[in-house]
Amino acid sequence: MNALNQIKTVIFPVAGIGSRFLPVTKTVPKELLPILNIPLIEYAVNEAREAGIERFIFVSSPEKQSITDYFKKDKKLESYLKNKNSDLLIGLEKNFISDESLIEVVQEEPLGLGHAIWCARDYIDGPFAVILPDDLIISKVACIKQMINVYKEHKSNIVAIQEIDSVNVSKYGVIDYDDNNKDYYFIKNMVEKPNINDAPSNLAIIGRYILLPNVLNSLSDKKIGFGGEIQLTDAIKTTIKNEGVIGYKFEGNRYDCGNVIGALEAQISVAINNSRYKDKVIDIMKKYLK
Repeated sequence: MNALNQIKTVIFPVAGIGSRFLPVTKTVPKELLPILNIPLIEYAVNEAREAGIERFIFVSSPEKQSITDYFKKDKKLESYLKNKNSDLLIGLEKNFISDESLIEVVQEEPLGLGHAIWCARDYIDGPFAVILPDDLIISKVACIKQMINVYKEHKSNIVAIQEIDSVNVSKYGVIDYDDNNKDYYFIKNMVEKPNINDAPSNLAIIGRYILLPNVLNSLSDKKIGFGGEIQLTDAIKTTIKNEGVIGYKFEGNRYDCGNVIGALEAQISVAINNSRYKDKVIDIMKKYLK
């Protein structure tokens, strides 16, 4: 069994159809769309690796097996690069996840984020992380590592939160809290996608979680919530009384790559902060901003 303070497993819910990026997502999963030359899912996996996570569960649909294929060996390509470009081969090897560490779970129906997490229940034996690859977070210390450090101190469920414009609260789960201590908010309620008049705060839950396994017990009830889906937020709410839920305002920059403009902002920001591309990107921007 997993030690109480050891979080070695992460779930990536990647079964969505990526409707905001159609038509390209008809054949290419949105998680494989690149920011520069690195796909979103690789950023997410690297974040988990930096936090010391060793087991990677991909909850996908039957049509999206290319996501896990990305992290498997490709002997034909490796053989070609071995003779042509050793630097590219090294890059491929860094992506590799061993068969023992990579777990594939199929979500047959798109019944919501909570249902996706529940689908991975057979592989959970202790506290675990959840990363939504749509939310790209660039930070000095990996966001999920920051959250694991908070978990070690409090032994509670942890959700990442961010202040947002009040006009956008209907797009997120939003927290209500009793007290806060610097970047920690002790949650008393969570409301999924409230209208602006009913939102208890402008602190939104974003795609990073550290969860205790009791959340899975609540998800087993398969309670239908907002939008006719099984909501992870509803399951986490049931743990507030006994285990507690902390909202953690993480350090770093978050980009919502689940929509075209958010992904475009991420492209620009990541490029400008990359010494290889910075000057060329600035020149291009100046050219078109004249």
